[in-house]
Amino acid sequence: MMSSFLAQPPIVTIVVLFVSLAMSFLSSLINIKFVPKEHREKVRKLQQKIAALTKEKNENMKTAKSEGDKKLLRKAQKQEKQLLQLQSQALALSSKQMRVFPITMAVFFIVWALLTGNLLVFRLFESPFIGPDPVAYLPWLNGVMPLNLFSWYFICSILFSTLFSRIFGLTGGTD
Repeated sequence: MMSSFLAQPPIVTIVVLFVSLAMSFLSSLINIKFVPKEHREKVRKLQQKIAALTKEKNENMKTAKSEGDKKLLRKAQKQEKQLLQLQSQALALSSKQMRVFPITMAVFFIVWALLTGNLLVFRLFESPFIGPDPVAYLPWLNGVMPLNLFSWYFICSILFSTLFSRIFGLTGGTD
């Protein structure tokens, strides 16, 4: 039977890996299309400011406590207030990026329905990729960790989303 062949590792493992890769790539493209580069750049610069101010505030706080420097402690407390303002600005800007979420989720539901034959609680058709669990195995501390379809997709999705975000400059990372 063809469906049982496709539902067995490594076939289903590889299919889910490639579906996840394609979905992450598509999600990144949607983000690029609907969130202006200038907006993403503002968020990135703001996050860099936050990281630098956090580091400086923590160093000042540590020095002020160890040396008993009240002036430096007041400076660190002012930096804390500045930090809260910057974080509030970053949150407001980041929330504007959430407008692409419904588009991405709609695409996800379509692809997930095609992969599993299910849409939310409705069985649409018998998928050739649904079979016995597990669909993937990861080396783990106590040997091998078996993963079901959703868990394997989730892990692959996080991996590829992070990768494409870095490649396309969509993250606000400061590294």
